[in-house]
Amino acid sequence: MKNRIMSALLAALMLSSAAAMSACGESEVNSETTATTDTTTPTAGEAAEEVVEEELSDLERRQRIPDNLPDQKFDGEGFRVMSFGTSAGFNYTTEIWVEELNGDACNDAVYNRNVKIEDRFDVKISVTEDANPHSTVKTFVTAGTPDYHIVGFYDYVTYTPVNAGVLMNWLDAPYVNLEQPWHNKLANDGATINNKLFSICSDLSITSMTYTHAIFANTGLLSDFGYSTDDLYGFVKEGTWTIDKMIEMTTPMYIDENGNGKADTNDTYGFGYQITNPGDVWLTAFGEKVCTYTPENGIEITFMNDKTVSILEKLLEYHYNCQGFTKLATQYDEETYFLEEKLVMAPMRFSAAYNKLREMDAVYTMIPFPKWDENQEAYYTNADDKFTVFGLPLTSAPEIEFVSIIFEAMSAESYKTVFPAYYDQALKGKYSSDATTAEMVELIMAGRAFDFSFQFGESCFQRLPYLIRDHLVNNNPNLASAYKKLEKALNKSMDKILGKAYDLE
Repeated sequence: MKNRIMSALLAALMLSSAAAMSACGESEVNSETTATTDTTTPTAGEAAEEVVEEELSDLERRQRIPDNLPDQKFDGEGFRVMSFGTSAGFNYTTEIWVEELNGDACNDAVYNRNVKIEDRFDVKISVTEDANPHSTVKTFVTAGTPDYHIVGFYDYVTYTPVNAGVLMNWLDAPYVNLEQPWHNKLANDGATINNKLFSICSDLSITSMTYTHAIFANTGLLSDFGYSTDDLYGFVKEGTWTIDKMIEMTTPMYIDENGNGKADTNDTYGFGYQITNPGDVWLTAFGEKVCTYTPENGIEITFMNDKTVSILEKLLEYHYNCQGFTKLATQYDEETYFLEEKLVMAPMRFSAAYNKLREMDAVYTMIPFPKWDENQEAYYTNADDKFTVFGLPLTSAPEIEFVSIIFEAMSAESYKTVFPAYYDQALKGKYSSDATTAEMVELIMAGRAFDFSFQFGESCFQRLPYLIRDHLVNNNPNLASAYKKLEKALNKSMDKILGKAYDLE
């Protein structure tokens, strides 16, 4: 009964959180909290059932959301997917297919998902590994051979198949409902330009969750410095978890472990990371975007403004002049330092929890990246730019109903079973049983505002999405002059590349 009460509390908290989200779409992300509400007048028995519904855990509520797909059989037809192989320590093909049950909760969730869908629709799911799926899709589309129904590729190389003109518009897929919670509304809305969405982010992309950045906090070290996880949760819920609050907390968090009077790799710090991918999160976390799109004004660069300059100034001060901050040498070093309990807090991907930290004895938790200030309406984050997005090859057009049904079914079942399995493994079984932990995870996930500009960051955006990171690496405050140098080339390439791809005048 205690767990059910906590679950009911979580549902109420999620509803209140959704109400506070901004107009750009977070309220829809948490729509699962209301999707099963019955608006008809209940009988006595139905009223009792409704009360039980309110007491369901988040995991149980997920199962009850209908995918609204037709009851249709496809006579054993194959659903063929092409994706990357192993990269950055993850085998991308396992998002789509695994060979057998092996006792690992995440592996088995993918296997069981596929068995359920294959039985339901009489299909056969398969995946083929390719070193460059974003390029290979052009080869088979140009040849006119329907080798694969969908193609998965890194988010940051989206520009390759889009520029080649070999992808369909996901908005033309009849059974893909972007309002459902298994589609990342913030990401997909931001990537929809002139009613065209060429790469979709759904929960079939496990990496869209596992590569999402959050703030990890060591419970024991927090206590050593006079804080508790309840303090952190309180800041988050009250809306006072800001960058200033984080700086205030972590600046004095330093222990000279070897007593040599010099800050080095043997010491304990309040916060630290290697300034690559986590450095790309700050702009998004503080509610800023590299670009925005409106039908009236088209694509506008919104990166350069007074707030962006202030963001860089504050971050440079924190990174280079605060005792409790440490800059690490190698990419993902923060995972090792956190494991060794040399960091009280660290910005890391969810994937660290069930890879690097899997055997960690110390207790830790996760909270969102901080807001810029208390006036910011919600908590935001993004992901390592190597998370998977999916493209729809032009050769899938003749089978678009079949393709969209199976893709939607796989996305829905991933939301219902695969993502929760990853949550539980990452959080050592706390997701389904600990209401506050689940609330923090859902809050982080609801704020995944993956900026569209990363999809063309190495192309027409002239590395603009990485500019804050680059200036942090080089301790360079001259943001305005750097932007001015690339502005002309930026505008030219945007008109030439994006204008053509999205039929913009």
